[in-house]
Amino acid sequence: MLWRCLCVMQFYGLLAIYTYLGLTPHPENNIPVFNDLLMHFTGYCIAAFSISFARPTWPIWQRAAFLIAYSIAIEVGQYFNPPRTFSGMDILANSGGVLLGLTIIMLLEKTVAPFAKLLYWNSKTQQ
Repeated sequence: MLWRCLCVMQFYGLLAIYTYLGLTPHPENNIPVFNDLLMHFTGYCIAAFSISFARPTWPIWQRAAFLIAYSIAIEVGQYFNPPRTFSGMDILANSGGVLLGLTIIMLLEKTVAPFAKLLYWNSKTQQ
């Protein structure tokens, strides 16, 4: 039970950080910018792992839809938050990261028994 609670808390904490960084006028003041699209891709790949531990009983398509919809919502919010701007390329990078992350999760789940056990540990009592 504690494990699942921690997984859920880390996922929603991650979303809070992504929301802050996505909607703050100058995120470069908080984190160094290396390669914008690579950072988007990597961040959402991590988010795919995070949601998989927080909500392992959600189907893969539902996890993907949630994260991609969230990504689009952040980009729409940026449109109304100058000097930030809406970027279709950011959405593509985010979506690619989600798809790669969830693909890795599926492969690990099918091929590494201890990973699957950890992923689903105590999930039936929580969902």
